[in-house]
Formats: sequence, structure tokens, C-alpha cells
Amino acid sequence: MSIGIIVNSACVLIGGLLGSFFGRLLPVKMRESLYGLFGYCSIIIGIILLQNIKSMPAVTLALILGTIIGEALRIEDQINFASLRLKTLIERLTNTAAADNDAYISRFVGLLMLFCTGSTGILGAIGEGVNGDSTVLLTKSVMDIFAAFAFSAHMGPMIACIAIPQFLFFSILFWSAGFIMPLTDSLMIGDFMACGGILAIITGFRICELKDFRVANTLPALFIVMPLSYLWRTYC
Repeated sequence: MSIGIIVNSACVLIGGLLGSFFGRLLPVKMRESLYGLFGYCSIIIGIILLQNIKSMPAVTLALILGTIIGEALRIEDQINFASLRLKTLIERLTNTAAADNDAYISRFVGLLMLFCTGSTGILGAIGEGVNGDSTVLLTKSVMDIFAAFAFSAHMGPMIACIAIPQFLFFSILFWSAGFIMPLTDSLMIGDFMACGGILAIITGFRICELKDFRVANTLPALFIVMPLSYLWRTYC
């Protein structure tokens, strides 16, 4: 079992719970500022990750095909449906309610993508699966506990629930790492990180409410960018 994944998910859970209980002690303007700050941080991280790009055509093609697949599978609609059911359950248990379901779910899905699909977390889970090094995920955990606190202070206890899909997704990557990494090289990983950077920028725009793009439907791009990177360099 991955120590890094357990610690990372536990930090999201703890930060989310602490933020939902004690975040109300913070002034409203401070909560809003912290929420927006992490959105801009996501954009900055995405820009930095873009510097790893090796094959722009392959990354662009992965984003296009990935989005087509995501739209066809209606990934975001499925996540929205599950999130709304979860929100209704939590509201019944806590006797609270958000004024606008659509806006709340849109924000929540953006945060779900931020915690679960960042290149750092994905590569950290795969890396630990290959060599047992949990340094990347432990470093990410320190950032995630503060991020979860800030987001739950603004949006409530539902943020803590992100720990569950994050744990499941990273665990799948951890156990499959032995099959994935031998098939990759540094150039493919560079394009993967660049693709993740673009998704981080899109997610940051959504969190900051600059552009409400259906970011969850771009998720398949992360799974096809490395094969496309290899094929493009080999045959083009």
C-alpha cells in the first residue's frame, strides 16, 4: 500500500473537515481571497508545467481527441449527477443548504479535478508504485491540507469528500505503475506534464470563475497523450 497516497488523501480529508468547522471563524473576504488564490496558483503551476512540452502537435491532438471522448462519455455530466446527490445527502445530515446548486456543483467539480488530476499527484502515485519513493506525494500533502482548508472554509464539508475519489484514482495508478512506466520515456513524460499543465490552467480559470469550461471532459487526454507523443515522434 502507498504511504504517500494514504497521507495525501488523509490531508485532504483533515483539511476539509477543519475548514468546514473552523473556516467560519475567518472573515468572509478572507475566505473568498484564499479560495481565489489557489485558483490563480493552479494557473501558475500549469504555466510552469507547460515548459516540459516536447511535442506540441501530439499534446494538442491529445486534448482534442480527449475532449471528444469525454463529451461522448458525458464524464462531467456523470460527475455533476454524483456530486449533486452527495451535496443533497450532506445538506440533510448538516441541516444546511447552498443557494445555487448549479454554481456550487460547477465549483466543486473544478476542485475535484484540481485535487485528483494534477500532474504532480499522478506522477507521484506512479513514481511510488515503481520505486517506492513517496517524497512527491508527501510534499503535495502539505499543500493539499491548506488548500482543502481554504476551499472547505468557502464551500463547506463536501470538500473533505474529495479524499475518496482521489484515493481511489491514485491507488489505481499506483498498482498499474509497473506496467506503465517501462513503456514510457522522458519525452513522453514531458508531454504528459505539459498536458496536465494545460488542464491545470483550465481548472484555475474555472475556480476563479473566469471561464466555465467543462474541464472534466478533457480528462481522457491525460490517458492518451503519452501514446500519441510516442507515435508522433516515431512516424511524423
